[in-house]
Amino acid sequence: MTMEFNKKYFVKTAPLVLSIGIFMGGIFAGCGPVKTRGGVNDVNLQESDMPAANNEPREERIMENFRALAKTGAKLPEVIDFLDENISVVSKEKAAEMLDRLEKLQQEFLPNIEKRFYNDETIQVKMSEVYTQGFDLGKVYEIEDEKVRELLSKTKNSGYRVETAEGMFFPVIDYEVYKKYSEYVTEDVKEYINIMAEESNNPPAKDAALVVGWDEVLKRALNQEKFIKRYEDSAKVGKVKELYRKYLTFTLFGLNNTPLFEYNSKVMDAGAKEAYIKFLESENSGGFYEVVKDYMKVLDKNGYKLTDEVAEFRENLVEKSK
Repeated sequence: MTMEFNKKYFVKTAPLVLSIGIFMGGIFAGCGPVKTRGGVNDVNLQESDMPAANNEPREERIMENFRALAKTGAKLPEVIDFLDENISVVSKEKAAEMLDRLEKLQQEFLPNIEKRFYNDETIQVKMSEVYTQGFDLGKVYEIEDEKVRELLSKTKNSGYRVETAEGMFFPVIDYEVYKKYSEYVTEDVKEYINIMAEESNNPPAKDAALVVGWDEVLKRALNQEKFIKRYEDSAKVGKVKELYRKYLTFTLFGLNNTPLFEYNSKVMDAGAKEAYIKFLESENSGGFYEVVKDYMKVLDKNGYKLTDEVAEFRENLVEKSK
């Protein structure tokens, strides 16, 4: 397999790994805390202290109201407020259902709010102006322009955060905010939240280059595989599989601006080689561990250079992961 194939593959897969830098300003510190049983009104408090059997009709009413709210095209802040008010008094399974629906609503609404970032050029310009002054992302919250501040407020209240890539600013789901619901949901959803929050808090790539170490890439892929095996029937397993395939690509290819093999010499990146060897010396196991192990065997055989044999081997691994 030639290097020409390698470059084409990078270009093809680049959209999967759109790099991101995250705004960490105070306005995106997250929505307010969940209203626990101690913060619910007197009627709710009395009902929540009743035996579980008596709580079932109330739980069904809550879920019926939530489903109706989610179907009526309600604004995301209203849905989030409903979760904050009620998620602590329903079962973990129902809480997981509510959070799953919130995520889907955010995904559905995302294109609409994205348009507001792009349709008015002044918004991008004003954000860029303050960002380039020392590249302090926090400065964006000093913008006094009413239109920009209104958009940032709407973004935050809808459960998104602002990220930047290749000079553009855009909203993404803020999974860190989901952590306030972790204690109320099932174990698979709790772990899913942790995986996705790590992605949004510390994105793996920026401008087609890795911004985390090779060791971090391996660690995340291993954790994703563990989730897939442990929760194979989870509603979230599809999303984690998609994420795992992205990290498998990182592992086998690198990125356009952080290639696993140097473009001219075709020699494996020294830092990656060291990280992969150390990974194999650990007490890890599983399918991903075996992938790295077999990959390194082929690389060792080929002098840790990208040869046709190595290229064909990794292409087959990618096909098997689909």
